[in-house]
Order: sequence, then structure tokens, then C-alpha cells
Amino acid sequence: MTSFKLYYFDGRWTAELARLVFKQAGVDFEDIRYTEEEWPQHKSEMPLGAMPVLEMDGRKICQSFAIARYLAKEFGLFGSNNMEAFLIDELFEIFAEIVNNYIVKIYYEKDEDKKKELAETLKKDSAPKYLNLIEKRLKENTSGSGFYVGSEVTVGDLLLYNSMDGHRKWLGQYGVDMYEGRPLLEEHFKLVGALPNIAKWVQERPETAY
Repeated sequence: MTSFKLYYFDGRWTAELARLVFKQAGVDFEDIRYTEEEWPQHKSEMPLGAMPVLEMDGRKICQSFAIARYLAKEFGLFGSNNMEAFLIDELFEIFAEIVNNYIVKIYYEKDEDKKKELAETLKKDSAPKYLNLIEKRLKENTSGSGFYVGSEVTVGDLLLYNSMDGHRKWLGQYGVDMYEGRPLLEEHFKLVGALPNIAKWVQERPETAY
């Protein structure tokens, strides 16, 4: 049996989706969390000198979304056909675009007032087009009353749940909730959060800021 080790810092950020996949699938893994002080001595051990990294039987592979996609496919959480997988991949690309084009820009901005301004602009001008499409996809599947695709939970549901949770907590420091006024997304968030394996993990996972 394959043994899994997931390397990251003591936080959720880009490693949490992989953890959620493990937990939903009921697959054991070693959750290795380095402190900022420990990290320099381990940096050279990682393929690109960054984390998260997944180690399987001694082989280390990186990139957060690649890790989550691989695990979801291995554990049967990537949809039941190619169209469902296509829609899940679309969702991955949507959130990658939001992070790369907007969240990263806010993160690296030095001026605190400018950070808040950029966060508010994201909510007002940029986020709606993405969230409108996500809601459209939800409505296309059981009129939005169930999972993102198909009739069973997939990594798409975990991705949407994790992104909402993380974005709300992080943007909240600037008084911004880009998911505000989206009841369909709220109901989906509750649906995924109530899954027994996910609810158990959220209760047990280490308490971290993000």
C-alpha cells in the first residue's frame, strides 16, 4: 500500500485542499508541518524549494493543484465521466485565475490602504463574473440543490468549500466578503461542511490563522 506524506507549513493555505481530499476519502497520510524556523533546513529537499509537496513511497512531487487533482483521481473524487471532470477542471482554473490575478496582488501590496482598496475592487468588479459562472454551473446540476457535478461529492465541491472558507477569512481582515449575498454558494458551503469526514476534520485540525 502506498504511504503518503504531505509537507507544508503549519497553516491551511495551499495544502488544505489536499488534506480535505485525504479526509473525505478516508485515506491516512502523514501531515508534516514545518515552522518558519525549521523550513530553511528542509527547503533543498523539495523539488522546487517550495511547499506543499506530496511524498509517495519516497518520491516527492509538487504544485498544490496538481497534488489535489492527482489524489482526487486516485480516490475516485474526480467525477464519474469526462464531462464532470471537465467541469471540475474548469473550476480549478477559475480559482487559479482569481488567486494569480487578484489575491496575489493584494498579498504583495505593501500599503495597507491600497490592500483594502484592491480587496474591495475584487469584490465589486472582478469576482462577480467568476461567481456568476460558478452559480450557473451549480444550477445546471440538480438546480443547485446538491453537489457541484453529479450526485456524489467530488474534489470540485471540496475546492469550492475550501476556497470560500480561505478567501473569507483572509479578505475579512480588510472587511471584504466577496461571497456575500450568494445564497446558492452559502447552501453549498453548508452541504460540504456537513459531510461527516469534513466536519470531523474541521473540528480536529490544528487551529491556525489561515
